[in-house]
Amino acid sequence: MIRALRQLILTWGALVLPLFVCAHNGEVLLSRLTLHTDGTCSLKVTADLEGNYNIRERAELAKAVEGLFTVSTGKDSFALTQATGAPEFSSATKLETDSPFQHTAEELAKSYQLESAEWRWTPDPRNFILRLPDESPHTVLLWLVDETKPGAKARWVMMVAGDESPLIQAHEALSGPLRTRMLLLCGGTMICLVTLFTGLGLYIRKRRQLRRTPA
Repeated sequence: MIRALRQLILTWGALVLPLFVCAHNGEVLLSRLTLHTDGTCSLKVTADLEGNYNIRERAELAKAVEGLFTVSTGKDSFALTQATGAPEFSSATKLETDSPFQHTAEELAKSYQLESAEWRWTPDPRNFILRLPDESPHTVLLWLVDETKPGAKARWVMMVAGDESPLIQAHEALSGPLRTRMLLLCGGTMICLVTLFTGLGLYIRKRRQLRRTPA
């Protein structure tokens, strides 16, 4: 079944996920990749400890994510953790509501034993591909969230050993001088607007006072 998915799903969200995967599959690692407006990326990988026979506790998740993804930039290929460092871990009891899985109301209301690992980094170069190693025992649902496109339908891909994601294009990072210029521009604009409205307010007040003054 998974191999059939590998052949059928060739691009982000090329097919409707619920046609091939049940609404909540505990053996699938849920991986949400967020492209932030400041040029950074964050990747959150969540395991259902009750439903995933490979991962039953946080320590096993920590071991699994060490080599879960490799990053390919066209010229180089390296482990994700080489670029990001150690992830931050967290626990939750509710499913992600923005997952491509079409969760039922009952599933969303139910409590789970979820453990997550999350990385945040600034990709260099900006374009890259995530890949599962050939010997990976995991099935991963990877979906993309773009902060510059709120409300947009998530692009996703189902991955098994040896699979690669479509090309990921991170946003350009704001450099130090550019960030400073943007702050100065925004600050200057705010000062001008405050001055303008203050002047208009004083002008209107003076006109009203003149109208009230007897000729």
